[in-house]
Formats: sequence, structure tokens, C-alpha cells
Amino acid sequence: MLLGDVANWWGGVAGRQVTFVLDQRLPRVLAALLAGAALALAGAIVQAVCRNPLAEPGLLGVTSGAGLGAVSMILLVPGVGIWPMSAAAAVGAFAVFGLVYGLSYRGGLSSDRLVLIGIGAQAGVTALITLVIVVVAPWDANLALTWLSGSTYGRSLAQVAPVAIALLLVTPLATGLRRDLDVLALDEDTPRVLGVPLDRTRLLLLSAAALLTAAAVCAVGVLAFVGLVAPHAARALVGARHGRVVPVAMLLGALLVSVADTLGRTIIAPDQIPAGLGTALLGAPYFVYLLWRSRGRGA
Repeated sequence: MLLGDVANWWGGVAGRQVTFVLDQRLPRVLAALLAGAALALAGAIVQAVCRNPLAEPGLLGVTSGAGLGAVSMILLVPGVGIWPMSAAAAVGAFAVFGLVYGLSYRGGLSSDRLVLIGIGAQAGVTALITLVIVVVAPWDANLALTWLSGSTYGRSLAQVAPVAIALLLVTPLATGLRRDLDVLALDEDTPRVLGVPLDRTRLLLLSAAALLTAAAVCAVGVLAFVGLVAPHAARALVGARHGRVVPVAMLLGALLVSVADTLGRTIIAPDQIPAGLGTALLGAPYFVYLLWRSRGRGA
């Protein structure tokens, strides 16, 4: 595609072939790029707040909560529009996040307790999603399962809007609080010594990560390992300072989802592999490598 073709398409005067290709491909590419960037940024925030390089946004219960809300809306209200589904996903995400945060805040927020409760909440809500599919529409499970596997197929610009808005809101916030993220990643005492309002800053940052994850789930469904792999790879490339980690992680996350989507679209064409399965296949070996290296350091 030439830039002139894109300009003509934007102005509504392009030819039939150019119009067809861009109408199909542009929303899909934007969904992959923006969702990958959002999940990577959310992962960088969660890993800094939890001080755990193996943490990821799913540990807040946000991914499974958003999945529960969206799947319930899809199955209970066939043909529902993107905005009601996005609202249901957001409600589910923040409901589970509020539960996880509230249970973790007994006597002060503990990072280890947050991770453990998040793992339990994620497992429990995933079981609820399966129960909803089996009870409500066992004969129409393909639609829900396709969405849960993470797919960019058939996306429209309206479906990309929530994650674009979330990125516009959270990216300046994360950039402005980059030094607080550096301090939070150290220990419990240093932020207090430096005058950082620890509980308020944690709640603000985790809420921002929850918003990003919920918006990404609304756009492309559930994507695995992006929020884990991209921030860790960014720290390996540019160091631990979040002034550099945040933009590099967002670029790597966008690249990971885009590559996974492209490979899934072309490897067994005309059939397709959902982007979520592609990111899992790409991210799982790296996750095993992280566990192995962490075990070696502990020894």
C-alpha cells in the first residue's frame, strides 16, 4: 500500500480493492498493536508494584474478571454491541480486582499476599467462566471459546476505541510516576523514607493496570504471557529504570502480539490460529526460561 492509497481510503475515494483490504486489515493491526502495548504497560506496572519479575496483570484477577463479564454478556445477550460488552468486561474486571485488593489489604498491602490471592481468584473466576459456558449455552460454546483464546479476527475500529482511550489516559500517568515505580520496585521502606504515599500510589497504579487490562481484553480477548514477557525483556535490554522500561516494553508488547497475529493468519491459511494461542506458544518457553534462571539464582 502506498501512502496515497491510504490517504484516498481515509478520504473515502479509494478503489474497491484498496478499500476492502484496509477495511479488513487496519482495525485488526491496530487491535494487535494497541492491546499488546496496553498489556505490556500493565505488566510493567504490576511487576514494579509487586516487586516480582514473574508477576503479570492476570494475577490481579482482572483478565479473568473481564473474561467472565464479557462471556456472560455474549452468551446471555446474543448480538450485543461492543460498548455493552466492554462495560460488562470492565465491571467484571474491577469487581474481581476490588476483591483481590481488599483481601490483600489486611493490615497493609502485602505484595506476596496480593500475588497469592490473585492466583486463587484467577483460578476461581476461570472455573466460573467454564460453568457459565456449560450452563448457559453448551451448544454455542465456540463463540465464547474463540473470544477467550484471544483473536483479532473481524475487529472494527469501534472495538479498538476502548484500549486506545485507556492508553491515552494511563501512558502519561505511568510516565509521570516513573520514579515512583523505580522506588516501589526496591522494597517497602525506601518509598516511605523518600516521602512516597505508598498505599495511595499502589492503589492508583494497580487501578491503572486493571483499566489497561480490561480494555485490552475488550479489544482482542484474553492474551497470555504478553504482560509477563514484554516488561522482562525490556529490562534485559535497557535496564531497570522505568523511564526506559515503559516505552520499550510497550513496543515489545505491540510487536509480540502483531507477530503472533501475523503468523497465526498465514501459517495454515486460509484457517487461522488465534493470536492468544500464538502469544502463549511464543511466551511459554520464555516463561520456563525465567523460572529456570530464577531457580539457579536462588540456589
